[in-house]
Amino acid sequence: TRQERRAPGSVPAIHHFDEAQALIVMEYLAPPHIILRRALIEGRQLPNIARDIGLFMARTLFRGSDLHMPTRDRKADLALFVDNVELCGITEDLVFTDPYFDAKLNRHTSPQLDGLVAELRADRDLKVEAQRLKHLFAANAETLLHGDLHSGSIMVTDTETRMIDPEFAFYGPIAFDVGMLLANFWMSFFSQRGHEQTEKRDAMRAYLLGVTAETWAVFRAEFSHLWRTERTGMLYHRSLFEDQGDRLGAEQALDHMLHSIWTDLLGFAGIEVHRRILGLAHNADFEAIADENLRATCEAKALKFGRHIAVNRRQIHGIDEVNNLAARIEQESSL
Repeated sequence: TRQERRAPGSVPAIHHFDEAQALIVMEYLAPPHIILRRALIEGRQLPNIARDIGLFMARTLFRGSDLHMPTRDRKADLALFVDNVELCGITEDLVFTDPYFDAKLNRHTSPQLDGLVAELRADRDLKVEAQRLKHLFAANAETLLHGDLHSGSIMVTDTETRMIDPEFAFYGPIAFDVGMLLANFWMSFFSQRGHEQTEKRDAMRAYLLGVTAETWAVFRAEFSHLWRTERTGMLYHRSLFEDQGDRLGAEQALDHMLHSIWTDLLGFAGIEVHRRILGLAHNADFEAIADENLRATCEAKALKFGRHIAVNRRQIHGIDEVNNLAARIEQESSL
């Protein structure tokens, strides 16, 4: 077969599309590709995922926005996704609302987590922040999102990273994809103690924190590069800055945007952690831990971490601060 050079963090190739018949023929990702979440549960340290995912997010999120696209094209593209109401509704309810009250479809590790769950559901600051993030999710049609970018929506080999399952795609805030993705690395981090068999997974935990730091660093660097080289849309137009010799003004605007993305991604990440432990859709990272007491211990640490970064997101200034917090919470010995 013909070998193709693929971009880092690419999607399966489209071989045929027939709109009238709602028919799409896509590339089949056969072994050795496996779901990233499964690889992390197995303790595999994949060398390319942080760079590949960071580049994918920066490029798709920047190029799908008014920072890059011509206004007419961008508005026409937005109209294509307006009808994705049902899947957006799933996210709006299952992610931002249902975990914070006794919704019918919720479940959690019980009775071990009952006390902590009651505490979180009575936490006024947390619930208000969750609804502010829901408001941001619903109201800020900033760019075309994957919409469900987590470790179960990525297939990997030792050398390749491929994004799948884009059915939740819609226009929303840039920070949403980034926060949801990083949350899944942090959940994998907290789950590792539950997957220890004959040996400790200290190296795997360190690797996962390194992946979060590198992913964010790659995203920032590539987003900044695109800002300086592909900012051709209506926002922060070059005629106001570079064309007048004011490159520093463009850099100031970039700093403001990256800070906003950082603050919001922490909120989305914290909410994602909670919904994966308290809501309907759970992660195999925790569900695959057979010992319920051990599983609950891992989940409790993740829940405390999620609450902290969601509520305190405006006071957290860098990825190392978040990772140091995760490491301290992980070292706690009990619920």
